[in-house]
Amino acid sequence: MFPSLNWSKLLAFKKLQKHLFSFYKFSPLWLKLLHLGRKKIRDMSQTVVLKVAMPCEGCVGAVKRVLGKMQGVESFDVDLKEQKVTVKGNVEPEAVLQTVSKTGKKTSFWGADEAETAKA
Repeated sequence: MFPSLNWSKLLAFKKLQKHLFSFYKFSPLWLKLLHLGRKKIRDMSQTVVLKVAMPCEGCVGAVKRVLGKMQGVESFDVDLKEQKVTVKGNVEPEAVLQTVSKTGKKTSFWGADEAETAKA
């Protein structure tokens, strides 16, 4: 009913598979590549600070809602008193600015207003 299995070939294959797995798992090249990949991911993480006009708690909720849905955001802090939003993660600053602007609130990079008044 079932084809006969060649157990010796199966065992030889399993031994070869185990040997290759152990070689690649612990080889210096594999570990180096794994380390570089982790370092690259960590280096891509950045902090974006925005100034957002938020007069009430409802505005804070709207900003939190859009940031919670944004891909790459690891954490964020919304400060109503200072009108400040801090976003940490693997995100582009312009993308964060555009996402928060979708709430309808006046949004700019923190310090951008002071830089414009200093130029004038």
